[in-house]
Amino acid sequence: MISFLHLSSSNACTHATCSTKGLYVRGSTTMAAAHAPSTDMLSDFPEGVLHRIMSFLTLRQAVQTCILSQRWCNLWRSMPHINADSNEFDDLWMFRRFVKRTLKLRDPVATMDSFCLWYSIDDPYIYDTAPEDANKWISHALQKQTSAVEVYFELLISDFIPLALDHSAFTSLYLTKVCFSNVMLDYGFFKQLEMGCPALEHLSLHDCNILDEISSQTLKVLTIIDTHTAWEDTISISTPSVTSLTLSSPMDGMAVLKNVESVVTASIKLIDHFVSDDDDVDLISDIRCLRQYLWTLSGVKNLEFYYLGRENSPRLEKLTLKICQQRSEGIIGELNERSFTCEQLKFVEVICSKNDPQVSIVEDFFLNNGMTAAQIHIRNVSIHSLRH
Repeated sequence: MISFLHLSSSNACTHATCSTKGLYVRGSTTMAAAHAPSTDMLSDFPEGVLHRIMSFLTLRQAVQTCILSQRWCNLWRSMPHINADSNEFDDLWMFRRFVKRTLKLRDPVATMDSFCLWYSIDDPYIYDTAPEDANKWISHALQKQTSAVEVYFELLISDFIPLALDHSAFTSLYLTKVCFSNVMLDYGFFKQLEMGCPALEHLSLHDCNILDEISSQTLKVLTIIDTHTAWEDTISISTPSVTSLTLSSPMDGMAVLKNVESVVTASIKLIDHFVSDDDDVDLISDIRCLRQYLWTLSGVKNLEFYYLGRENSPRLEKLTLKICQQRSEGIIGELNERSFTCEQLKFVEVICSKNDPQVSIVEDFFLNNGMTAAQIHIRNVSIHSLRH
């Protein structure tokens, strides 16, 4: 296993220093030739095919391919997919130096299709270097016309300290996809994405701290999982072009859906935060929050809603209910006070634990609202599965 490669602006293949368990070899071309088979069929593939193979490697592994043969010597300098992972390095300083050097030595005319950064820090005293590095590298990728940016950050000695990115860097006519994990999305971030990235269609946020309204005219796919919100405990979402929406397990607060009329497929999971078995006042508040979701998503044709309760959804065709709490009378009672209209509803799947007494309540509710027993499918799973 090659533990480190020193990169030089001259021919990387003839100036690579390789180390394998203490064995250092100067001049990788000679080493590769000594162990190469008589026929190198892989190197005969077109450059695009070899770049495709390299896209499955991390940045470090991709650079290490320079020792394979003369054909591979400089392929890494023009590869379109960059996947930098700090977990491959024992020393974070080495990782930072390696990424900086590699990006500097890339072919200056080569574009970039995707940039993915995995940044893990176990020392709080060097945390300040992470935002600076990430901002510079993201800016470089955007200048190279990348269409996808992914950033996954982890501070190993803390439960939740997000990575603060400079949103002013996000200006690109080519960016279509953004994925963030444990990133701080401060005031003005989404406005910059909307104004500076007019081609953005896919946004995925996991375990992020959201302090601003999510607004976009171009987004088509929006995924928000395990999010933290601002002090107002709400996330305002206005995305009129989104057709696929996923909201799962908010850590606090709720998402206020203002403009999502184009959504066709939605998956909403609100079990952990909204269930309140001990406080009747909170339960009523939860019901009102759920009602807001159900009315707003009334045009959705395929809805997975991991919470018991439904309101008017005239275009809904398939409904999945996942029963996780211990009590449903309050929500069923709220629904029974109102008319339930789903003219296009053809199939209801109820996921629950075996012998759950709530199942009969749910069945009776839909049977009393015009559905037949053949349209209602009960699927029993373990309690552990219901919680995930």
